[in-house]
Amino acid sequence: MTHDKPIPTSRPHDDSDPLDFLSNLGEDVSAAQQALFSHPEMAGWLERTPGLGHEIPWTIASFTDETGRRVSGLVVAGSFTNGKWDLTTEFVLFTGRARRPGAFLTVDGSAVSVRPQGSLPGVGPRRPDCMTLLKEVQAASMAWAAKPSLRAHWAVFATTHGCGPMPDTFVELRFEDKCYRGLLIDGTLDSTGLWDMEQYVALLLPTGRTVELLADQADSVTFLTGGEHYDLKRFG
Repeated sequence: MTHDKPIPTSRPHDDSDPLDFLSNLGEDVSAAQQALFSHPEMAGWLERTPGLGHEIPWTIASFTDETGRRVSGLVVAGSFTNGKWDLTTEFVLFTGRARRPGAFLTVDGSAVSVRPQGSLPGVGPRRPDCMTLLKEVQAASMAWAAKPSLRAHWAVFATTHGCGPMPDTFVELRFEDKCYRGLLIDGTLDSTGLWDMEQYVALLLPTGRTVELLADQADSVTFLTGGEHYDLKRFG
C-alpha cells in the first residue's frame, strides 16, 4: 500500500505577546479547536460562519475587558473581508481551550483594543454536498468490488473482526491543506469493535487509489457515513 503521512507543522509566534497557556500558535489554535468541536453549540456557529477553518483561517485574538482581565480566544463570527477578520467591528470570540469548555463572547471591537495574535490557514474548500459525497462512496465501493485482492483481504478481515461483507465506513481525514476521503479497508479495531483512529488506517479513495495514513496525525477525522465528528487533533 502507498504510505502517505502528511505531518502538520507548528508555526512561530511573537514572544513579546505570549499566547495563553501554550507555547506556540499551532498548539493554541489546536486546543481552541478541540474545545470548539466538543461544544454543544458548535453546529450553530459553523452554520453561521460556514467557511470557518476552510476559506477563513483559524485566528486567535485577545482584548482587555473592563476589569483589566486579558481575554483571548478563537474568532468564530464577524466581518471577514479581504482575507482577514475586521476586529474593529462587532465579532464573536470563543474562549474554550482543550478540556476547558469556554464561552462565545460578543465583542465590540470599536470599544476595546483588540490584538490579533496570529492565524493558521484553513484546510481549503469545504466538504462537497451530499450528492457529491454519495457519488464518491459509490465510486470507492465500485473500485473495491473491481479488485479481487482487496475483496480477498476484506473477507479475511471481516471474518476475523465480525464486519459486514463489504467495507461501508466512509471517512474524511484532513491534514492542513490535504484532504482524503475514502472507504476504510484496513486498520485496527478497538475493544468495542470500532475503528481505532489512533493507529494506521488504509483508505480506498474514489479514484481507486489506496493510501495508508496515520489517523492520529490528522487535524480532523470525520466519519461521514455515521455523521459523527470523531475528534480534532493537535497540530505538531
